[in-house]
Amino acid sequence: MEKKDLTLMEEGLAAFYIYNVDKKLIPSKKMNVFYNKRMEINRDISNLCINTYRDLFDQNELVIVDSMAASGVSAIRMLKECSNVKKIFINDKNPEAVKLIKKNIGLNDLDKENVQIEITNKDANLLFLGIASDSTERQKNPNIISIDPFGTPNIYIDSAFKAIQKLNGLMCITATDTAVLFGVRKNACIMKYLSKPLHTEYCKEIGARILISFVSRVANINKMGIIPLLTFYSGHFIRFFCLTFKNKKDISKNFKKFGYILHCNNCGYRSTIGSNILNFPKNCPVCDSIKDLDYAGPLWIGKIHDINFINTMLISNKNSKSPNKKRIEKLLTYAIEENDMPISYYNIHMLCQKLKLDSIPKIEDIINVIKELGHKCSRTHFDFLSIKSDLELSHIKKVLVEL
Repeated sequence: MEKKDLTLMEEGLAAFYIYNVDKKLIPSKKMNVFYNKRMEINRDISNLCINTYRDLFDQNELVIVDSMAASGVSAIRMLKECSNVKKIFINDKNPEAVKLIKKNIGLNDLDKENVQIEITNKDANLLFLGIASDSTERQKNPNIISIDPFGTPNIYIDSAFKAIQKLNGLMCITATDTAVLFGVRKNACIMKYLSKPLHTEYCKEIGARILISFVSRVANINKMGIIPLLTFYSGHFIRFFCLTFKNKKDISKNFKKFGYILHCNNCGYRSTIGSNILNFPKNCPVCDSIKDLDYAGPLWIGKIHDINFINTMLISNKNSKSPNKKRIEKLLTYAIEENDMPISYYNIHMLCQKLKLDSIPKIEDIINVIKELGHKCSRTHFDFLSIKSDLELSHIKKVLVEL
């Protein structure tokens, strides 16, 4: 590896090299060492989450695992932008990535810092299981694990829960197989996540809830429960942050948060039901159609964000110098607004097109009118052109026509 073969990049407080040849490629497995500029917002929000977690849960000594580090940019940013890091595992199964990680650690003079940096070249599952078997009173379980694969994270979740701190551990999970979770590849979703998806206008939320449900059930197998702190979609991925706990009574309470979404492809009706499939109606309650009533699940029907956690993130974001600062503020603000809303959302442009309206009303005007009618309504981070509301679809259409 010679300097002439590398390009110097900067992101956040990190400087790092990537291969010249990789800079010209579309992010894919064909790259010598993976790097995707579009995932910068993922790393920005992850560091906000880590610092918020540290403050809210009094984690004075952070032990972090970056299990799929690639160039190491995420781990380097954690070391430079997150305080109280005692130890970090920086791992990638690609030997070329490990060479680049070591070079980038040296570039940032991090090998001279008072932090234990363990760089490994392993499959992520072997890394997690090794950490789990080595954990003692002297070597505690990591309190933060990041899983950020190219594709599905499903095969890494179980071993990660075996390695993570059992109480108040922070799990950070990315899924980039959105075609699977969003219902384009239905059978693949059933196989990978044990859940049936739906390719609807609100498929991004369905996909996120399928991911949370899967993670929660794997946590249960490992005698743990999870509390969602933040779940967000951006561009081509879902990122999910959750807190671990181990109280059996609270774990069993979470079972009520597993359920199904019903959707009528004829009239657009949607609702949620619990996990008892015997409660499935045979016909659509609105248009009485039998053939058009479909479902997604099992999936998570509980809250997908923690408001106090996100409010603390918003305070930290105000002091951020990230180029994504305004976008992050918008995303987090919409996440707060949507948290108490019914599952699913309505794309205003699609509704106006179906209604053959000459113009599209402003979303703020629609929200104000619906609230004046005595109903709840908000934006959603999943789709900036959509709203969430407890007002029936037929009445939402009337509002659009009147506006």
